[in-house]
Amino acid sequence: MVYSNQQEYYDAIAASTREGQSGPFIDFMLREILNTLRGKVSDKVSDKVSDKVPDKSELAVLKLLTDNPRLTKIELSEQSGISEGSIKKIISKLKSAGWLERVGSNKTGYWLVKYHS
Repeated sequence: MVYSNQQEYYDAIAASTREGQSGPFIDFMLREILNTLRGKVSDKVSDKVSDKVPDKSELAVLKLLTDNPRLTKIELSEQSGISEGSIKKIISKLKSAGWLERVGSNKTGYWLVKYHS
């Protein structure tokens, strides 16, 4: 996936370096992962697995949690502009699909973002 998009990969690394944070690189990688997953899903099974591929709001939550795995649901809501109720549903869906795991307790734990191939 990186080989076929080398220039975008290098541009994302350069942008992350310029900005002093990993956001542009994470955006690039999540977009490529999503495109790869979508490309592997055939028309026959797309309806069965489409709920396992993160949508735009789910990708936004995954990005925020990759940058700061100790964010609370309230902080996720504030930073993403997504309602707290929707954040709870998104987290539940991401956990069910295997994209997200809670490690430790609600007060002292953190979110583990899992990447699929």
